[in-house]
Amino acid sequence: MIKSLPCYLLIVLLGFGILPAQFDYGFDFTKAGSAGLQFLKIGIGARECAMGEAAIATVSDANAVFWNAAGLSAVEQMQVHFSYNQWLVNSRYDAAVVAYPWRSYVFALSIASLSIDEFEETTVLQPQGTGRMVNAGDILLGLAITKRFTNKLSIGGQIKFVQEKLDNYTLENILFDIGALYYTGFHKLRLAFALQHFGPDMRPLNLNFRTPLLFRVAIADDIVQHENLRIITAAELVHPADNVEWLNFGIEGMFREVIALRAGYRYNRDEDGITLGAGIRLPRNDWLDFTLDYAWMPYGAIFSDVHRISIGFGF
Repeated sequence: MIKSLPCYLLIVLLGFGILPAQFDYGFDFTKAGSAGLQFLKIGIGARECAMGEAAIATVSDANAVFWNAAGLSAVEQMQVHFSYNQWLVNSRYDAAVVAYPWRSYVFALSIASLSIDEFEETTVLQPQGTGRMVNAGDILLGLAITKRFTNKLSIGGQIKFVQEKLDNYTLENILFDIGALYYTGFHKLRLAFALQHFGPDMRPLNLNFRTPLLFRVAIADDIVQHENLRIITAAELVHPADNVEWLNFGIEGMFREVIALRAGYRYNRDEDGITLGAGIRLPRNDWLDFTLDYAWMPYGAIFSDVHRISIGFGF
């Protein structure tokens, strides 16, 4: 049965009370385009993306490094995760992470890469192309550490090296993440916050760009807890430094801890809204734990639908 009606009330208040007030700044323009390294905003992990990216209070495996490092506290064995993201305009965003628990700590190493197809250079005098091919892409390397202070509170942080390349020009920076996860003690209700991509400003081509700083706050709960069925709901408010806020909603139904169905919705985004996905977790044996997840995310009439696949192994 549903055990936590207060969680629903908090979600409704967050969505229809706080959020509209956040959007009314008294002017009609946003801060879009004022930050660089936009690839860092692309979601990684099929499970998290299928739940509308309402992730920082629900992620509980090695992929937590891409959302809220505090979520690593749920890792109880060595994990290796791989993610494939078919991104927009024939680009792809791939990632891998290894997490290892030690005493009350969990350590994780991660890498992510955004790659696009080569394209032909064009100039004002040669708008049809010069015949010269241009490469571009992004890469992220991260080291995260999380500590379980109590059975209710975990805090994690991450240091990241990021690089963005366009033809012969390269931009590099060092960024930081910090996050916390707190179980209230009321059923499975938990609160989370994460500050992502904090670091020094960048000056490409003598232009000043900030980092794509994100502040996230979320609430989640297992509203159904049964031997054969578990349902998780989550709501998350995201405040970016270079745009207006948006709200993520997500729900996951897990049947016999083997098959998962997921859905989500992202409110106040331009081209994306509903998300859907599914996953399977093979029964654990003595040496291996295996998960396979898929997410489908439509991007309106302009772009093709986005598909994500994640594979995880626990040893």
